[in-house]
Amino acid sequence: MPLEAAISLSLQLRDALAAEVKRSRTARGVLKAMQVEALLLQASERDAFNQTSGQLSDAIAQALGEVAAAHDQRDVTLEQLIAWYPFEAAQLGAVFGEVRALTNALKELDLFNQALAERALTFVRAYVSHLAPRPAAYGRRGALVATEASTHSEHA
Repeated sequence: MPLEAAISLSLQLRDALAAEVKRSRTARGVLKAMQVEALLLQASERDAFNQTSGQLSDAIAQALGEVAAAHDQRDVTLEQLIAWYPFEAAQLGAVFGEVRALTNALKELDLFNQALAERALTFVRAYVSHLAPRPAAYGRRGALVATEASTHSEHA
């Protein structure tokens, strides 16, 4: 039955989201410690999660589309599912609630991690600019201009 498939797929999505939330919580320490290899690994894991969650979401939509088609509908709402299949719809609604909560938690963690990453980037840029400062050369009008290393023979 397509509704049972939608429930099963939703449970898989919930579990994937829970794992990603857990992984995102560990990103704080990796960002603070500036562990480059671990950051790159987390980025590849997030990419895999994004692909998996997209596929699961598409499969859930397809399964619910099949339920709607079986009832001569174009699409289906949770209220319609409750009318047609009360027990299964209640299960699906509960799982969707968990998915929403995990999605919100992941969004909050991503915002926090992004702020940490931007802060780290600011420190790295400041450090690099002190190691290799820009040359301070002025043009004919007194404006600061970018200079490149060159020889006198290149200008002649």
